[in-house]
Amino acid sequence: MKLVVTDLDGTLLNSKHEISVENIEALKYTQKQGIEVAIATGRTYGNALALCKKAGLKTHIISNNGSFVYTKNGKLLEKTGIDMQYVKDGLCWLQDHHYSYSICTDKNFFMPDNISSLLIRDFENAKEVDAVWNDDNVRQMIKSKIMKLDGLQLMKNVADVLKQDVTIGHISVTTFDKNKNSAGKKYFSAYKDLSVVASENIIFDVMHSSVSKGNGLQYLVDHLGISFQDVMAIGDNYNDISMLEKVGYSVAIGNAEQDVKKVCKHISLTNDLHGVAHIINELVPRSAVRVSTPA
Repeated sequence: MKLVVTDLDGTLLNSKHEISVENIEALKYTQKQGIEVAIATGRTYGNALALCKKAGLKTHIISNNGSFVYTKNGKLLEKTGIDMQYVKDGLCWLQDHHYSYSICTDKNFFMPDNISSLLIRDFENAKEVDAVWNDDNVRQMIKSKIMKLDGLQLMKNVADVLKQDVTIGHISVTTFDKNKNSAGKKYFSAYKDLSVVASENIIFDVMHSSVSKGNGLQYLVDHLGISFQDVMAIGDNYNDISMLEKVGYSVAIGNAEQDVKKVCKHISLTNDLHGVAHIINELVPRSAVRVSTPA
């Protein structure tokens, strides 16, 4: 094993959106064994970097679902953005149909300045909602996750963002309404140069058709001069499948979607039970790494 790559949300991050001490220690131990560590996430590079710095981790980062690939020393290996005309057309459609969205570069999440009210209205008007959501946890999610994102920029006029000289890695769309979720995916899937992938049950991401975590990982593997067979990848959702299918050690976190578990050779504990540390403890050479396990 020469590289361990892990997803963030639902995998390395627990339900409080934190990296546990157990997971931090396990990843640091992995690096001490001479094994590279990378993050592969739908979040921006800047946001993932801030999380890693807070945890005291220095890793390679594949961000925006593979749109940007950075080394652990901050060198940009690859960037692939969405055609600006597609961005403009897509945002017009999203606004006309009352979706909540984020325009994502490698550094920032640009969201409408009324994003909180947009999300609350979306939930209240939803005709078919997952049973896990209620008014209280929707508001808590907005307060504790959305509004505290590193790199969040609230915008009054989307045109001001589109005038900037930036590469838009992906557009992230959030809706609690299952019907709207399906309709949005259908709309963007009609563009031949765009791809659509679910990163969470209420979120789908739109990016260039050549972009995926698997393709982003290809750039990193080539840069490191290693084989996919020497890589362990850990994930939980549909946007992780493209990398999980390529590697020698594929791991689904315990709370992963069933379709993700089907493509993996190994199943670990859940993200709240330090599943990343648990699988590292199993598959990386034994040492003093300690992980809490369920009784």
